[in-house]
Amino acid sequence: MRKRLYMVLFFVLGLCVNAQQALAQVNHVSINSRQSELSQQPLLKVNLVAQNDDWSQLSFYLRQKVDGDMQQQRLSIQPINRFLVQLDGKVPVTDSNAQLVITENQQSKAVLLAVLALFDAPLSFKSAAFIEAQPLKVTDAPLAETSEQVVSDGNQVALSTIKRSTAKEVETNSVSEAVLQPRKPDNCQIIKDNSDTLWRIADRYKDQWNTSVYGAMLAIFEANMLSFSKQRIHLLLKDAVLACPSTEILAQYDNKAVDKKVFEVIEAKHAAR
Repeated sequence: MRKRLYMVLFFVLGLCVNAQQALAQVNHVSINSRQSELSQQPLLKVNLVAQNDDWSQLSFYLRQKVDGDMQQQRLSIQPINRFLVQLDGKVPVTDSNAQLVITENQQSKAVLLAVLALFDAPLSFKSAAFIEAQPLKVTDAPLAETSEQVVSDGNQVALSTIKRSTAKEVETNSVSEAVLQPRKPDNCQIIKDNSDTLWRIADRYKDQWNTSVYGAMLAIFEANMLSFSKQRIHLLLKDAVLACPSTEILAQYDNKAVDKKVFEVIEAKHAAR
């Protein structure tokens, strides 16, 4: 009897471990900004923090009502950095209530991750440099119904309740390799000493760079990823030489609320490894 009880406990514990592994690999997604308006082709930037920095199983759609019928178009994806992608489409947006729909392809179906109001995002035409990477491989899997809960706070979306299949482990694609290479502007170096933290450095330079302390921390991290142990944002190497972020990198971080949320999600993700 006792032996059988131990077997049951082992089985239950195994299910608990698998449940932890099955949690969504997407930690955060939100619309960073729009570069298009009503009656124009959709163009927008999306903040995206994912485990393994692998977005190959994600699909993005623009959903809108046209002449009384609900229609959606597949958006193309261009990575900007590890946590930001550019989306664009070919069909103009004519519905002021248009939505961005994000799905994840799981085996033979697509699971809904988030639905975000397109025109709730701020309009911004600041440019950003794209990373040199192979285009993301995405499939044309149709949208599927899901019972998972998506909690929305404005255009910030918590995805902790989305479940993933554990049958296949996600592999890191060429995108994450490309973005590990730091971008170093010419003739510009951050002044620091070994007692400086990332926060103190960012706080010192934020006004000069016309951004918030969170935007400055993200920009420093993006421009100097190899100066962080294991490329984790909370592990700045004491003897690291830091290059100044380029104007293209800084242009991505102009919304304090969004940058704060993205920084907190990245920090939590890296601290949990």
